[in-house]
Amino acid sequence: MRIAVLGAVVHDDIFWTDGSHREGFGGILYTAAALASVLSDGDEAVPVSRVGLDRYEAVLAKFAEFPHMATNGLIPCDEPMTNVTLTYRSAATRNEAMRNRMPPFDLDTLEHALDCDAVHVNPITGGEIDVATLRAFRECYAGLLSFDVHNMISSFDYAGTGKRSIVGFRQWREWAPSLDVFQCNEHEINTMFDHDVSTRADYALAAKAVCETGPRVATITLGPEGAVMVHRKNGACYCVDIGVLPPVEAIDTTGCGDSFSAGFLVGMLRYDDPVAALAVASVVAGVNARCNGLGELAEAKPLLENPKAHFSVFEGKSQDWAGVIV
Repeated sequence: MRIAVLGAVVHDDIFWTDGSHREGFGGILYTAAALASVLSDGDEAVPVSRVGLDRYEAVLAKFAEFPHMATNGLIPCDEPMTNVTLTYRSAATRNEAMRNRMPPFDLDTLEHALDCDAVHVNPITGGEIDVATLRAFRECYAGLLSFDVHNMISSFDYAGTGKRSIVGFRQWREWAPSLDVFQCNEHEINTMFDHDVSTRADYALAAKAVCETGPRVATITLGPEGAVMVHRKNGACYCVDIGVLPPVEAIDTTGCGDSFSAGFLVGMLRYDDPVAALAVASVVAGVNARCNGLGELAEAKPLLENPKAHFSVFEGKSQDWAGVIV
């Protein structure tokens, strides 16, 4: 299988509460690195991004550290690299600023993804692709098309401080009909509707509303509370509410959402079943939370031999159990 990840590679400057500083590459590198950890021989992760010339060679070298990685979709751009500054106020809260956004994709750029079995759009800057380009790509792409809301809810002051503002994603109904898989987290879903979405029942109904506009699957990730997924099957919508991978031993949750996306795509291509894909995604995200380091997810592979076995929601259920009708 070949899985493309569309978005931005960025240079991160991270300032922790104790005054320490770390820098490195991020953005779609997190999803691509997670894929590299769980793909098999003959499979490939295909990152697609415009990359500033000032750090282009360093970006190529970083991606080359991972197995199963194709780098022909990393395109040099004659502008400075996109930079993200994260300043943590506490372990769970931070300020975010972004500067030097790359130009958006066009269809010529997206040709790098056309021969892939699945394509995952992960808007790191929120401006990598517009809805017209997504629709045009959908018309010429027959594979699995996945989308993570991510920074579609954000606006950045690129001309000034780079400060992030939350503007929401009320326009999601324009995007969803082109997609097969729609992913967001509990914060992002609350910017998409004009009412509060805060309970697991709320998440199920919101995910169902997304599915009814076109996608086969809508998933809302809930951090340490697992995920709620709704999928369409035989004219009905089914919900599966899953917890996190036991035992819960979170060390570093950075990139868990990206790892979830990677696992879900691998699961969909292996099983063509959203329920099995949810189990795969939850295993990969859970292992990511247990591990320090980018793409250090080797522990996931043996767990993926029977991904449903690790979650109580599947106990006593048949292999073809689709969930609860909503």
